[in-house]
Amino acid sequence: MSNSSNEWDLIFIGENASINTQTVWHAATLARSRGIQERDLVIIDWPKDPIVCCGLHQSLNRVVDLEFCESNRIPVIRRACGGGAVLLDSNQLFYNIVAHIDSEIVPRRIGDLYSKLLEPVVQTYRHFDIDANYRPVNDILVGGRKISGNGAALLESAQVLVGNFILDFPRKEITQILRVPSEKFRDKIYKSLEAGITSFKDELGFIPNRKDIIETYTNQLESILNVHLTSASLEPKTLELMQQLNNTYFTDEWLFQVAHRGKELAYKVKIHASKYVVEGTHKSTGGLIQVICEFKGSIIEDILISGDFWIYPDTILPKLEQHLLKLDLYTVDLAPYIESFLDSHNCESPGTTAADLAQSIQNAYQSVKNSS
Repeated sequence: MSNSSNEWDLIFIGENASINTQTVWHAATLARSRGIQERDLVIIDWPKDPIVCCGLHQSLNRVVDLEFCESNRIPVIRRACGGGAVLLDSNQLFYNIVAHIDSEIVPRRIGDLYSKLLEPVVQTYRHFDIDANYRPVNDILVGGRKISGNGAALLESAQVLVGNFILDFPRKEITQILRVPSEKFRDKIYKSLEAGITSFKDELGFIPNRKDIIETYTNQLESILNVHLTSASLEPKTLELMQQLNNTYFTDEWLFQVAHRGKELAYKVKIHASKYVVEGTHKSTGGLIQVICEFKGSIIEDILISGDFWIYPDTILPKLEQHLLKLDLYTVDLAPYIESFLDSHNCESPGTTAADLAQSIQNAYQSVKNSS
């Protein structure tokens, strides 16, 4: 197994069953870690039909209108990396870069990974006379509006960058699949999407030929990363892994894993004069943090952390929740306490600090103090 070679596989799938656009990179990353895929690789595809995809750390039933999706026969899945709920459709062109963690080409540090691997995306847009620019941590902007969605994950001993070229953007459809408190709020989201996200069609008035975009992007990859792409196919065992994930992705255990972690909290109310279940939110640069906390006085009795922020490794949040149990906010300085835990587990949370996580909990506790 070669971990540092500049010879990469190019897996061109093209139009793909919607769920496969997510399970293919998940399976390929696991396969790369296990030596099934012997070389680092790039996967190019796009979904055949619309599908709703929420982030790994989101509480699905709190952010997606599941009744609307069911009545309109739009599948809903959870992907294996962070970020927010999105509607994926054929007007998005996906690129997925999978590399072993020992790669000498793909940086191990998440911030460096983004800045290096997104440069070919930036240059592809510029080739089509779109003035795109990279903004840390993982945004590509045109005149302040986002034109590409990107995320990353570490799975076993391999890492993956997932991202898209936005050919045209379904603003109205996205507002319909989100769970919102009112129609007025839905209108607000639409205006926010209009102001914050753009596309090839918005910028040029038309969508360039998909083949030209792919050819430009792969040429930029080879030039900027100094790699050579060779057309290849996924190994049979990788396809077997993908099929297993396809079955897993629609199970309640996978879809509602965040809600299941906090299922008791979700239905609790004030128990007695010194025990409360409250919510707290905080917006960091990296995304929205949402917590549900049960407090007995100033002691954390139970906690669920969710949101559309990014944190690596992706499995760390349940461990952090356990670490926070029985913590007394009056006797512990929360931010350093969380920071020490994250450092001890070699965590990276681009755009979100320990202080941000602490603030979401403090905001929840403030609700307790205000009601006392």
